[in-house]
Amino acid sequence: MSLLYLGKQIGEAGLEAEVRYKAKHLTTHGLVFGMTGSGKTGLCIGLLEEASRSNIPVIAIDPKGDLTNLALSWPELADEQFAEWVDPSKLEGGETAQSLGADMAGVWRRGLAGDGLGPDDIRALRESTRFTIYTPGSSSGVPVSILEKFAPPERFDELAEEDRSDLVSGVASAVLALVDVSADPLKSREHILISNVLTHAWDQGQALDIQSLIARIDTPPFTKLGVFEMDAFFPQKKRTELAMRLNGLIASPSFSAWLKGEPLDMDQLLAKERDGSRTSIFYVAHLDDSERMSFVSLLLDRLLAWIRTQPGSGDLRALLYFDEVFGYLPPYPKNPPSKRPLLTILKQARAFGVGAVLATQNPVDVDYKAITNAGTWLVGKLQTDQDKQRILDGLMGASQGDAGPSRSEVSAMISGLEARQFLLSSAHLDELVCFKTRFVMSYLRGPMTRQEITRLNAASFYNMDRIGGQLVAPASPAPRTVDMNPTDGRPVERPGSSPGSGGSRRSDGVIEADFGETDGPQSPPARAGEGGSPAPPSVGADRIVAPRTRDARRPPRRPPPPVHPPGVPTLVLSRSALTVPDIADSLHVDELQITLGKTVYVPALLVTARFAFRPPEAALPRLGGAASTLVLRPIPEVAEEIAWGAAPQTHIDAHHTLTKAEKGAEYQRPPDWMFNEAARDEARRAFIEQLAAMQTLRIPACEPLGLYGRPEESLEAFKARVAGELRRRTDVKVDTVQNTAGQHDNILAMKVAELRELLQMDKRELAYHKGRGDEVAMRRVIGSIRLRMEALRAMVFRRDQLSRRGQREAADVEFAAMDKLASIRLLTVPLLAADIDLEFFGLLWVPT
Repeated sequence: MSLLYLGKQIGEAGLEAEVRYKAKHLTTHGLVFGMTGSGKTGLCIGLLEEASRSNIPVIAIDPKGDLTNLALSWPELADEQFAEWVDPSKLEGGETAQSLGADMAGVWRRGLAGDGLGPDDIRALRESTRFTIYTPGSSSGVPVSILEKFAPPERFDELAEEDRSDLVSGVASAVLALVDVSADPLKSREHILISNVLTHAWDQGQALDIQSLIARIDTPPFTKLGVFEMDAFFPQKKRTELAMRLNGLIASPSFSAWLKGEPLDMDQLLAKERDGSRTSIFYVAHLDDSERMSFVSLLLDRLLAWIRTQPGSGDLRALLYFDEVFGYLPPYPKNPPSKRPLLTILKQARAFGVGAVLATQNPVDVDYKAITNAGTWLVGKLQTDQDKQRILDGLMGASQGDAGPSRSEVSAMISGLEARQFLLSSAHLDELVCFKTRFVMSYLRGPMTRQEITRLNAASFYNMDRIGGQLVAPASPAPRTVDMNPTDGRPVERPGSSPGSGGSRRSDGVIEADFGETDGPQSPPARAGEGGSPAPPSVGADRIVAPRTRDARRPPRRPPPPVHPPGVPTLVLSRSALTVPDIADSLHVDELQITLGKTVYVPALLVTARFAFRPPEAALPRLGGAASTLVLRPIPEVAEEIAWGAAPQTHIDAHHTLTKAEKGAEYQRPPDWMFNEAARDEARRAFIEQLAAMQTLRIPACEPLGLYGRPEESLEAFKARVAGELRRRTDVKVDTVQNTAGQHDNILAMKVAELRELLQMDKRELAYHKGRGDEVAMRRVIGSIRLRMEALRAMVFRRDQLSRRGQREAADVEFAAMDKLASIRLLTVPLLAADIDLEFFGLLWVPT
């Protein structure tokens, strides 16, 4: 069991126990967060040193140049060695390289001694590890080319259709990224054409070089794409333009470096070597954005293709480290070519024993799917409160339970972190661990330039030597006891011989990060198969239950025929579904009994229930709710012993199941109670009762309106739906108010107009009597005018008053709607047994 020495735990009395983390825990992947100056680079370089000491092959992507510091380690820790490689930009105030080198050498000697490390550890690291700096598109380090030939991955024809499509799509996206074409795989004509050209060649086992790919883009080896003729789908003129863009790229003298160098052979890069480990650093800081994106995407796709050809494993077989993943795994809707293979690796690589560790300064720049697929978080000093809140959301979402620290306590812990201090949160831990990173054995002098990498090469650096373009292995270390795996001929070190086992530094205070996990019995020795060939080895031996041995005097009994309880619905799980982390976890695949030679299906109990909600108003219909799928394996022998509250939830879709089981498979018999209809009915009833007792529904509701959401509906979606309904109802009421006010206004307007007309008539009559000098008639008309004027003022006032009242009533309707919208809340209601519908209660056959 390999333990990675991360540092020392920070306790009330200062630095306490050493923190050692199981390497196999990184198969669930890791994320490292920390701003500039947090010590993130030192932590990650120390992690890579530990992986090398544990003989774990590493592929490291280095966008900034920091990882090249892994080449700078000297057992002598001499002043002049540090002085030769100090960063000139750090010389201030007349300081010389010699004086700064002496200071740095002293710092390293003291720092390593304080963490229990010294020259012997550095010497062992140098002798047992090959650090190789690859510089694609440059001869500064070891040149590497993946654009010279586009060869089909191994066993391409045996891969599932979606895996084949993913690999082809990745190469097409990377090629187009070289000429700054951001292509949608489903819509882009360029992407569809290149994907079909590659698929056509790979289906025939052909490898294309860049020249033949360009030629086939201009003149494809097929006449149709889909239902359209080629020239209709992608006219010849446009195809030639694309081919010319790619041709102009490779015709450039600066591009010639991309067409030569070491082949990108994942079997070689990730092989566990006889004399030690191999860490391959891909330095891409010298590339422009499009070249960097293209190379990284192709590298990840090659790694993904290799992963899919590997057998399953519970141990850490290889590690991918990506230093500063910003821009390569952005949140939705951004979708660069590197995002798909990275997410696929995070989702699928775990089952094959490959872990990924990604580092970034800003958590908000990483897609949430990556965050949710990482089982190990290492959190250092953060730059903004937004970053801290994103981290807190994730940490509290993966809370260690009721006994764990609160959000405010975790927030205070993160805020109080200093340089080189990190908070470790893991799915394999029962608690958060705050620790200070150990001192690294490599000199952290800062990013290297291509010229400085050339200096390493020219100085015959121990793991950069080349003879005839081939890498030379480091000097052989002192002999170690090594066993050979009979299956693949690869060396397997005996327990205790690994330089990373840390046996010499173990003490009572060491934290091994086992955290509740115990190692099971060792798997039995492999038995010879037919023709003297050895049986394939078991995987994840520390989590396998060894099969029972039979009495040698009795001939082995024939396997029982498939046993399916009558009347019980059944589903057959596909093997590919076991690569999905949440399905694998819920079925405890690490603990499945492994049977060599034949597929054995073991039974699991699968239950899918759908919840409903009955609104308080009897007239309202019952609302359909969310579905919950629980899976139980192993199935208890007695139905009454089923603890439904402990059954994990999972998400199994139709594409996770098969229409029929594998031929010749054996079946483990389900418990006897599954064959008894009355016992099954009692188990269903108990499930419904326990679920109703344990569960509550969170229902969004607008009670003043008598509107209730569905159980699976989010509060935001319900608010949006209610807002639309309120707008409709409000518009109707406002229209009614305005129509009524309009009618009154029309009536009063007619009366005002009538009074004004009568006033005009009175004024004409007054003028007539005034001309005749009839005083009596004049006084009568003047009295009439006064009365009409008072009536007109009263009428106008009445009209204005009704208009304002209509406006107030319309406003009141609007405000009432706002009040009702504000009243929306989540109701917590008990789940009634009558509101639970069982959609599926039956067997799930799990292949082993």
